[in-house]
Amino acid sequence: MAEQNHPVTREDLYELICEVTGSTSVTPLIERQVFKYITELKMTYKEIARCIVWYVEVEGKKFDKSYYGIGVVPNIREQANKYFEKLKKDQEEKQRQAEETAASSGNNIIFNISSLEHKRRKPKSFDISKIEIGETNDNGDNN
Repeated sequence: MAEQNHPVTREDLYELICEVTGSTSVTPLIERQVFKYITELKMTYKEIARCIVWYVEVEGKKFDKSYYGIGVVPNIREQANKYFEKLKKDQEEKQRQAEETAASSGNNIIFNISSLEHKRRKPKSFDISKIEIGETNDNGDNN
């Protein structure tokens, strides 16, 4: 799940949970867990989603929806938040460096030629039956 500009809704979170658990709907256990995290732990849907993304994509682990649901979320909250904060800082630093490079290079645009795709021209096709064949003299003129 990529960083989103809009707030994460419950539907977004449930869609993510279904995607990572391989199910078509969220189990009652997971619904209770989400409700608890929102009400008791004051987590947001976005924070829960980040924990799930971090657990699955960064740590490479899987959720066992039938036994524990997403019960690990509160335990990984801090690590997931640190990861996404570092990711945000890294992106901001890259943006700052890009802006500095653009400002220092003026209006010059630098291309990495090796990264550009080179498209080959298609050979021209022509109808051979339309070619007029005639005799030519020594000057190359048609007679």
